[in-house]
Amino acid sequence: MLESYLETLRSVVDLDCGSHNVAGVTRVAEIMKANYESIGFHAELVDLGPTVGKGVFATNKPGAEHFDIMLNGHLDTVFPDGEAAKRPFKVENGRTSGPGNADCKAGVVSMFYGLKLARKEDLDRLAIAVCLNPDEEISSPASRGWLQEMAKKCDRAMVFECARANGELIKSRKGRAVWEVKFHGVPAHAGNNPQDGRSSILAAARFSLEVSKLQDLEGKGVSVTVGTIQGGTVPNTVPEWTTIRIDTRRRNDQDGEELDAAIAEMAKQCWGEGVETEAKRVSISPAMPHTGESDKLVQIINEAARLEGYDARWVDSGGGSDANRIAAVGTPVVDGCGPAGACFHSDKEWMDISTVESRSRMLSRVLSLI
Repeated sequence: MLESYLETLRSVVDLDCGSHNVAGVTRVAEIMKANYESIGFHAELVDLGPTVGKGVFATNKPGAEHFDIMLNGHLDTVFPDGEAAKRPFKVENGRTSGPGNADCKAGVVSMFYGLKLARKEDLDRLAIAVCLNPDEEISSPASRGWLQEMAKKCDRAMVFECARANGELIKSRKGRAVWEVKFHGVPAHAGNNPQDGRSSILAAARFSLEVSKLQDLEGKGVSVTVGTIQGGTVPNTVPEWTTIRIDTRRRNDQDGEELDAAIAEMAKQCWGEGVETEAKRVSISPAMPHTGESDKLVQIINEAARLEGYDARWVDSGGGSDANRIAAVGTPVVDGCGPAGACFHSDKEWMDISTVESRSRMLSRVLSLI
């Protein structure tokens, strides 16, 4: 199984398939479609618009309106064209390397082999929905609606992003919002008449210090990060315009709503005489909280892992994925179900080969337990 898995993984890693490479992502989709057809699944390409590659929908029960489980992974990577030729798939010292080999190709291939290894009686009994989307690395703008509509039809979901380097799966993910705050001051010559100017940079600095106090890492687990600041033109001019961007994370959406309200209220205050402030939330991703329903899936996976001879370990993550979007429609979901790996989005990305078989067989066991 392992040798076959690695060859399948090679076939999808050695292709340029950045999120905006429509042809490359579609080629990966075609490969996975053929793989699912080879094990008797109905598989089809999903057209999600001209700006992204095709997705894949595969199922053992074509025509089903309801599914016992949804399996998700993404086909795209963050890497530019030419990267596959520059850093082709490699197996060395118990690890794989190559663009996207861990994030998320290892998981995409792992779920396929988990289904390939599944018992016939489980495939006969269950309805399984496999949803592979083409644009997760750019926050799934084209596919999130499709994923959420599919998730509504499913009792539970497993997302096959890589496990942590030590093998930990992910039982919750924080939600995220990004705010953009603009400060409009009054320009003036820094030497001749600085007193006539009103510095947008100073206003932005005051605001940044105060908004950061909304962070509560030890209590609610809320983080507030002023990630960028852009302002001014030249050193000898009092700056007229400054823009900051703020990244916020929270464990649940209620805390996110409170945080958003606090930032909006702060922006209404005066941060410098003669300086106007404008704030808007430019993006939002829902939280994937650990709930009583998702804990039932955690316990099933724990038992599946035990039957395969190891203990499943879990972690709460600050980062987001399509699991957040699936959780938003109320479907119990867990993440990090793929093989272990690390150094995602870099040329040092790797996947631990020793975790491949255990993760695929874990999925086969899960199907026998639900």
